[in-house]
This record gives sequence, structure tokens and C-alpha cells, in this order.
Amino acid sequence: MNKNLLYIILAAVLAFSSCAEQKKLNSSYTYKTECLGVGFDGSQQVLAFSGLRNKQDAIEEAKKVAIREVLFNGLREGKPDCDVKPILNEANVQANNEAYFNNFFVSQYKTYALYIEERAGQKAKAQQKVKNVAQSTGYVIKISRPALKEKMIADGILKN
Repeated sequence: MNKNLLYIILAAVLAFSSCAEQKKLNSSYTYKTECLGVGFDGSQQVLAFSGLRNKQDAIEEAKKVAIREVLFNGLREGKPDCDVKPILNEANVQANNEAYFNNFFVSQYKTYALYIEERAGQKAKAQQKVKNVAQSTGYVIKISRPALKEKMIADGILKN
């Protein structure tokens, strides 16, 4: 009898302890850049994320993230009609041309990325700050993929 009561109490304690709600999300979670669509001119609209608090800095970071994804990784998330292959698919192309890309991401990238809008659903997430931890905010960026590819060919980074 005492043994059965002990087992019931132990099962109840385990059940209640496993039902506790999660306190907070992992603050190191990063959102993946996703493709929202392709324009008639070959440009891609992407949803890129930034965790910066200053809106202008966050938009510039989202532009850089979007261009990096299009150049080096490709867009695997989002709509299937997007070109998922990266423009530069050569191994170590970024490391081999480090000086070029450092210069490129200082100011030249701005001509290939256009800020469209801030996503309302992501904005709501950003306003739910937990202990001053910045949340990622999504920004829709239009990337001119054909012009970016031509630039890489003209500068000798991409071989035809």
C-alpha cells in the first residue's frame, strides 16, 4: 500500500514538473533569409533579419545579410520559384577575395539592394523585449540579382 502510494506521488511530481511552460526563447536563435518572390527583371524580394535596435542600422545590416545570402549561400527558404543557387558557388571565394568584399560591403552593395518594407509580424516580435534583449526584425529587401551577377563578372570574381 505504501509502495503504491509512493509510486503515485512520484508519477504526479514528474507529470507536474514536465508541464512547466518555457520561460523564454533562446536569444541566440537566428532567422533564415527567405525568398518572397521574383520580379520580371530577375530581381528577388527577400525577407532578411537584423537584431539591431537603430532602424537605419538594422536596414543596412538586413541589406548586407540578403546580399551575402544571394552571393555565397543561395536562398533555400521561401517560395520555390526563386533561384536557390548562389551567384558565387566557387569554394572559398569570399576568403580568397577578402579585400574586394570588405570594400564591396562598405558602400557598393547599396546599389544592388533596395529596402521595401518592414514586416508587421516581425515588428510585433521586436516590440516584445525581454530584459532588453533585442529581437530580430524582418525587412523586405529587393536584390537586383542580374546586376549583381554582372558586377561580379565585370570585376573578375565570377568566371563566365
